[in-house]
Amino acid sequence: MAWFNADDKMHSHPKPRQAGLEAMGLWLMAGTYCSDYLTEGLVPGWYVDSWPRGHRLAQQLVTARFWEPAGTDWQFLSWTEYQRTKEQVEEDRAKARARQKAWRDKRRDKPDG
Repeated sequence: MAWFNADDKMHSHPKPRQAGLEAMGLWLMAGTYCSDYLTEGLVPGWYVDSWPRGHRLAQQLVTARFWEPAGTDWQFLSWTEYQRTKEQVEEDRAKARARQKAWRDKRRDKPDG
């Protein structure tokens, strides 16, 4: 499972206050979307537009230097500095599958009682 990381000091940093609480809500929802779909921080324009006032909120995130425009989409700034990359997530998932397979194989091969 991929996770979206948020700094525990955001509550007192001026950038979130500049963006505003509603825009930070979009930032959070878009961040979890990007983590779930492994987009490397690229937020599709349709996703932003699916939220009330989404485009305006995205512009607030650009002004506060959380995002930058990417054609009709939006890109998180410094994504790989704070989030795991698609490659890292896929590598972790492969390792987890191998561990699970080894555990199941060991349980299957273990004689009962």
